Amino acid sequence: MKKLLQENGPSQIWVQTWIDESGEMAEPYPFPESDDWTGQLFNYYFLSNFNPDGFGAIDANHSGYPALKNLLDNYFQNNELGTIHGKLVKDWAESSGTADDDAFWFTAAWDSFQVDEYEGKAIGFYFSRERSNFLNMNGEELLVLRGLPLKKPEFSCLILPDGMDGYQVYLSEPGASAWSTKIFPFLRQTNDAFHAKEFFKMVKGFSEDVMLKERQQPREEQVSFLSDSLEYSGNNKSVNFENFKQEVLKEPAIIDAFDQYQEKYAGERQWNPPDQFAVTEQSQNQAKKFVKSIIKLDKNFHIYVHGNKERIEKGFDEDKKLHFYTLWFDSEA
Repeated sequence: MKKLLQENGPSQIWVQTWIDESGEMAEPYPFPESDDWTGQLFNYYFLSNFNPDGFGAIDANHSGYPALKNLLDNYFQNNELGTIHGKLVKDWAESSGTADDDAFWFTAAWDSFQVDEYEGKAIGFYFSRERSNFLNMNGEELLVLRGLPLKKPEFSCLILPDGMDGYQVYLSEPGASAWSTKIFPFLRQTNDAFHAKEFFKMVKGFSEDVMLKERQQPREEQVSFLSDSLEYSGNNKSVNFENFKQEVLKEPAIIDAFDQYQEKYAGERQWNPPDQFAVTEQSQNQAKKFVKSIIKLDKNFHIYVHGNKERIEKGFDEDKKLHFYTLWFDSEA
């Protein structure tokens, strides 16, 4: 996978701590210019955790878009970084209602950023409040210091012009979605990788919420559906919704239930997928870890199902008072 790491470090970095010694929000300040070594450390911290194929766009129809676009235009046209930094930090402080004296907000800018066919300015926004202790050994003197670990910030967002008077976005928010909903609520991923991820999440939700709970279908029907869904996307290298419903769902009643579930799922997440999108090998492998076709039997056995539910039969032994599965197979692998 290609990376977004750059040869040159950020040209500007603005830093802000949430609370100063007086208990008020500290004033933002530009970080001193870094040398080549510290510049590469900043590049690793700011850029190494983005998926280069996972970019999206800012929704130009969102009510907050004009104000953000003006701030972004001001940076990309006039190189003004402090204004957008102060505005976004203030918005977060007002919307969150929380303060943390261990937290930092960074705004970083690159004068010459290269990715794919693009070469030009880039701007990134980062929030982190995790601190770690580390040792500094200088001769015989040993010091225990405290600082930011060089791993994923709690929120990361990288923005570049898209060449059409708009902006493309890389977003990384491990573990939570609060940062994008409160600071960047109009971020929307629009690439095939995002659509594939949402599709598999929806398929898993449909299998649990509708097949198991509402329709009370047997567990083997559910896991067979998940297995068939993975097999469909793997064989076709894409998802076509109409084709998927005919090949995998088949029954009109199940198709109707799926259509209703998809409408609800897409509406809640403001997801507007195309009728067809590609599924890369990476997306397929990620889905296999998330959409597991497994029947768990107490804590003793797991049955991995890869289709052909006709070869699985569930029963109950009246004498032993235990459930059982019967499996038919041609040969041991």
